[in-house]
Amino acid sequence: MNIDKETYKIPKTNHYKTQNAKTQIVIGTSLRKDNHHIIRLEHKDYGKTKKWNTYTVSRDGKVYQHYDDKYHTDFLGVKKGDIQSISIVLENMGCLFESETGKHINWLNEYCDEDQILKKSWLGYDYWEKFPDKQIESLILLCRKLCEKHNIPKVFIDFHTYHKQTQKFRGIVFRGNYIEDGSDMSPLFDIPRLNEMMHN
Repeated sequence: MNIDKETYKIPKTNHYKTQNAKTQIVIGTSLRKDNHHIIRLEHKDYGKTKKWNTYTVSRDGKVYQHYDDKYHTDFLGVKKGDIQSISIVLENMGCLFESETGKHINWLNEYCDEDQILKKSWLGYDYWEKFPDKQIESLILLCRKLCEKHNIPKVFIDFHTYHKQTQKFRGIVFRGNYIEDGSDMSPLFDIPRLNEMMHN
């Protein structure tokens, strides 16, 4: 697969330089429109933030690597989890709200394309931005590649809500497994399908 290692490559000051064995891949969503999460990180803390994810998968399936995956950042804000994991962020706005004009927006009032909205009532929310097939296909290819490179089991955890023992799981998890407030979850993560795709 093609991985763009240059377009959004970050300086060495934005990640830690220690190397640790990787036992997990952590998948999250950007909760922003398009690549706006990258633009935000480029300016956060005057460009010095260490909250970067390792990879981004765009909505059209392009994969961007921000730094060498043998290193880590403070992506999760959980020290052990960050050290042992490789993070992948999917461009996706997450839950959406219907505005007074009938358009659908995210928590930052960014408009979602109407043909990319799916209605599904879950945890008090009704509207979500879809994950394009190209994006999911690239995610699976990237996960396979990383699992083989780092000897990580090719299996997704079977839920994406918080669990205090997430750090002990070897395989692919979600940022929502680490976050108690549920701010990075989506009912559109079809976990059985993702597990099936990993082995087909």
